Amino acid sequence: MRFFLALGIFLFFYGCGYLPSAYYAQKVLGDSVYVKLIVNLPNPENSVQLKDILNRAIISRFQNTLTSQKDADSIITIEITDVSDTSIATNEQGFTTFYRATAYVTFTYKNKRGQSKTFKNNGYYDYSVSLENPLTTYNNRFYAIEQATSQTVDKFITQVSYQGKM
Repeated sequence: MRFFLALGIFLFFYGCGYLPSAYYAQKVLGDSVYVKLIVNLPNPENSVQLKDILNRAIISRFQNTLTSQKDADSIITIEITDVSDTSIATNEQGFTTFYRATAYVTFTYKNKRGQSKTFKNNGYYDYSVSLENPLTTYNNRFYAIEQATSQTVDKFITQVSYQGKM
């Protein structure tokens, strides 16, 4: 019974022309990728974290390999261009209790076929402020920037997959 169910699912996806996004991304990026990081000086830890998030996405979602710059089929350059904090809630005394961190990230890929494309994405995440402990606020902001940059990587993955479909 399981065999027929698996066969039915396989035939459904094969028959409708479904291809995973990794297939389309591979058409654009090739088999091996190098990620080049331009560090954002006000947020160096988040810049390195962004590179780690993108490296994991390349391996798990694009199903490509990471390699050196000279051996790569494609080079992806990433940079956090800006991080802004916007007050979204205040208490009765007028102090801000919640902020929205918005991260702006630029992704540029160049492949061996001479194709090049730049994407400018942004993501946001809300975090709370601790009026008693600034370290808690710092940690919350750090986590919010991580989540916001993770959103930009998700958008980039979609954009590269779409480029492969064109």
